[in-house]
Amino acid sequence: MSQSQRNEVTGPKIAEPRWKDLYKIGGITAIISEILIVLGIIAFVIWPYTPGYTSAENIFTAIQNDWLGGLMALDFFLFMGNLFGILLFLVLYVSLKQVNESYALIALVLGLFADVLIVPARPMAELFSLSDLYAAATTEAAKNQYLAAGEALLALFNGTAWMTNTFLGGFSLLISSFLMLRSNIFSKSTAWIGIITNTAVCGFFLPVVGTVLLFLSVPGYIIWYIQLARRFFQLGQLAIPDKQYGG
Repeated sequence: MSQSQRNEVTGPKIAEPRWKDLYKIGGITAIISEILIVLGIIAFVIWPYTPGYTSAENIFTAIQNDWLGGLMALDFFLFMGNLFGILLFLVLYVSLKQVNESYALIALVLGLFADVLIVPARPMAELFSLSDLYAAATTEAAKNQYLAAGEALLALFNGTAWMTNTFLGGFSLLISSFLMLRSNIFSKSTAWIGIITNTAVCGFFLPVVGTVLLFLSVPGYIIWYIQLARRFFQLGQLAIPDKQYGG
């Protein structure tokens, strides 16, 4: 093992015992996030993303005929990935606050706010409820009312909450990635993959190339989450109580 590798593993203040379980949870969370990305890719191939590409009537019909397919086509795995992201942001803060607690805290707040925004940006339960009401409606007026409500909800999928969620989530992780460059916890390769991947995400709003950048970020996240999971598990194992932390 090289001197730099030894420093990464045994450097000071890298594994406070009080955060031992949180580091392990972070490792599990990174693995789950990895799985969700892969499942999301598979789901996209089988059940393509539909909001913005088809009508509320078609989506209601799809939900009634195949509720699982309808759920997948409404970005279920992205929704779940954001929920698990709450834990990931917490672990990154604990890991990086020794580098610069001010920026680590900013990254944490931005990340948590971004994850909360996924709830209004993905109103899946509401669409399922409207689908049932639409199917049970007996008059054309009632059906049109539910369709109008459905179209309003579908607009949220690509609306302000989603755009803010995507940008703030990527920007938060970008801050954390830059902090990794100054940390003795994460390798430089982990930091740079995080920087490149999350820079691409932050550019999603650019005309023409924005969507391409989002797709290109996917393999970056697949690699990054593997690196994070490995490191978090190592930190959980290295969290041995000592006098430095009052253990």
